[in-house]
Amino acid sequence: MNSLERVKLALAHKEPDRVPIDFGGWLSGISAKAYRNLAKYLGLKNESGGYDPGEELQQRFGADFRRITPKSPAREKAVTNPNGSVTDKWSITRVYANDDDQIVNFPLSKATTIADLDKFKWPDADPAGRYDTVLQEAQAIHKRGFAVAAQPDICGVFELSCWLGGFEKSLTDMALNPDFSRALFERICRLQEKYAHNYYGAVKNNIEYIQTGDDFGTQNGPFFSNDMYRELVMPYHKRYNDAIRKETTGMIFQHSCGSVYKLLDSMIEAGVQILNPVQVSAAGMDPKRLKKEFGDRIVFHGAIDVQKVLPVKKPPEVRDEVKRIIDALAPGGGYILAPSHNIQGDTPPENIVAMFEAALEFGKY
Repeated sequence: MNSLERVKLALAHKEPDRVPIDFGGWLSGISAKAYRNLAKYLGLKNESGGYDPGEELQQRFGADFRRITPKSPAREKAVTNPNGSVTDKWSITRVYANDDDQIVNFPLSKATTIADLDKFKWPDADPAGRYDTVLQEAQAIHKRGFAVAAQPDICGVFELSCWLGGFEKSLTDMALNPDFSRALFERICRLQEKYAHNYYGAVKNNIEYIQTGDDFGTQNGPFFSNDMYRELVMPYHKRYNDAIRKETTGMIFQHSCGSVYKLLDSMIEAGVQILNPVQVSAAGMDPKRLKKEFGDRIVFHGAIDVQKVLPVKKPPEVRDEVKRIIDALAPGGGYILAPSHNIQGDTPPENIVAMFEAALEFGKY
């Protein structure tokens, strides 16, 4: 059984020969520091970049997915400022250090009216050349026998609104100025619909899952109540998912860090088919409970904890945790094993090896 066949069965809630593994899809990669340490530990050349583990490691650890990524046309490329910060096509400015980034300028932080939104320079959702190669990339991956993960092209309405205006302002607006929030979400959603048409219309059904992202959860619970999600966020979330569904049969993969247990029924109703990263260290995210309540309606992706397991445990403990997660989420299919986010720089290389070796050992059906 090749990777593509294995993944298709798991996504259909059936048991393949073993649990599929994702290493190097979106947010299941490895930081540059962790990669350098792992490469030295294994005696490999340091050829990774940008959270991509590279083909050699993907082959070594049984990774079943390869990703496709839209191009960045010249006029969309980020601008590096004199102080070293970087401003992207959304006018969001970040500083990069230690394999991470920090937003230092929120371009809509002072926006309070719809007129302010109308004056903002929104990105072009139809840039020439952006999707010229995605179909060929996907077909080539399938020809090699791997499953295709579509790297996302735009974030969710809530997370992007926070990046544009700041988290405190965005959450306050949702509570006190919901008409402004709806107007902002509407403008983002229109762009999402265009991106979906252009991107997935180009690649069509040559993908196994479409990666989308919108961080709804904190460590202790969602950023907002289920009622607020359904009233303010879900209409746009569903519209974007519906726009994707018009173009492809690939499954809709939703990345949301944190505790999203209280929102999960509604998220499924909005069209989510795969949940990532399954942050089991967050409140309410017990894997057995998730599998029991939602396992027949959603596929779980991730769940190998990058907070309290991979960085700090010993290899035998990592193996035990991998077995625990597989025992909870894998029965009947519907589980793809991956780290619960990109592997961080403080992760011992022997723990990374232990994770993937345990996945191949204990993931057999």
